This record gives sequence, structure tokens and C-alpha cells, in this order.
Amino acid sequence: MTERDVARPEDTRSEDRPDGFGEFYRLTSARMLTRATMICASRQDAEDAVADAYLEAFRHWDRIGGYEPRAAERWVHTTMQRRWWKIAGRRRRGEARELQVPVRPCSTPEETAEVSMVLSALGSLAERERIVVLAHCVYGMSHKEIAERLGIRSSLVALVLFQARRRLERLTGLSGRHGGPGQRFARLLGVQDGEPLAVLLRGTWEWLGEAFEAQGTALDRVRDAIEAARERRGGRP
Repeated sequence: MTERDVARPEDTRSEDRPDGFGEFYRLTSARMLTRATMICASRQDAEDAVADAYLEAFRHWDRIGGYEPRAAERWVHTTMQRRWWKIAGRRRRGEARELQVPVRPCSTPEETAEVSMVLSALGSLAERERIVVLAHCVYGMSHKEIAERLGIRSSLVALVLFQARRRLERLTGLSGRHGGPGQRFARLLGVQDGEPLAVLLRGTWEWLGEAFEAQGTALDRVRDAIEAARERRGGRP
């Protein structure tokens, strides 16, 4: 198991088998784009990785369509992370992509700015730091679970997590005595309990998910690629 496979996706909301690829895409794409945006810390990179992953799922739908919903979503999630690894590997060191944050319905400019701040802070981490802190704070994985997925010692996970926490807390203002932007964002989300950084990251996760849901999970480039593939194959999977 490698770094690109560590993240544990959320369960699908229904155990009913999706009625074809289009229904599977409709049910899962907003969550997938949320995960990708936090892993990539760039919406454009996230869309590229998600588009490639769903197109790969479409190409193998005869097999993947027979999986249980959770297993099918995990397959796409793992493929998305592998696509991101390739995208990141082609990028020159230090080269950044423009950060574009979707707008959640009824959100305030302050909330949107806070989400941008969190994603920018995540983007400043090394990839291993970002994956470890998301796995622990968002997915709720233990040090042992993360170590087993990455094939490293638990002590190294603890060190990476400590470094990532310290940097994120500093960049988001969570380490400030009087309360920084991150603490204000947590209060805006109405979350009072829990470890501050985990609350902030989970709140960002939920905020992004609602924003992408409101957009109708409309990844036009994914749909265009799927339609092109359907035409080449002469029908649906």
C-alpha cells in the first residue's frame, strides 16, 4: 500500500446498487470531488484527477458495475489518488495552480475566504503530511491504521502528523491565544466540540461537499469524456 492509497472514503449513502454508470456518477461525484479538492489543494487538479478516475471506471464498468456500491466508490477513489500522483509528478517543484473555491448556497464571503485559507494551508504541506493529517483528522484513522496503509512505522506517522498539525495550526490561526480565522470558521459552522484542527478540516470537508452538491455535481469535462467514450464504444457500458 502506498501514500496514494491511504485515504478511506466515506460510505455511500445507500446500499442499493446504482442503476448504471450515470446513476453511480450522480450519487458519488460530489463526494469524490470534495475528497480530491482537499487532497490536491487545487480545484483544477482535482477535476482533472476525478475526470480521469470516472472515465477509467466507465471503461471497466462491465466489471466495476457488479461491485457493491462502497467497493465501487473505493475503486474510483483509489484511481483518483493515483491520477493525482501522476499530475503532481509532472508538475515542476514549487509550481502552483490557481485556487478556485466553489460557492455554497447562503454562505457568506467570510466563510468562502476561510475555506480558501484552509485549502491554501493544506497546499503548503508536503504530500505525505497532507495525506496523513487528512486520514487522521477527517477519516478518523489511527496512527496504526495509517502506518499499515503507508507501510511505515507508527512513530513516523506520529512525527509527520505533529509537523503537519503544527504548520496548519499556525497558518490557520488555531494556535493563536485569542482565536484566529480557523476558530472563527469553526464557530460559523456551529461546531463547538472536538479537537480544533479536526473540527476545522471536517467543517471544510462538509462545506465543500454542500457547495459541489449545489452545483449538481456538474463536471462537464467528465461528462464530455464519458459521452465521447460511449460514442467510440457504440453504446452504454
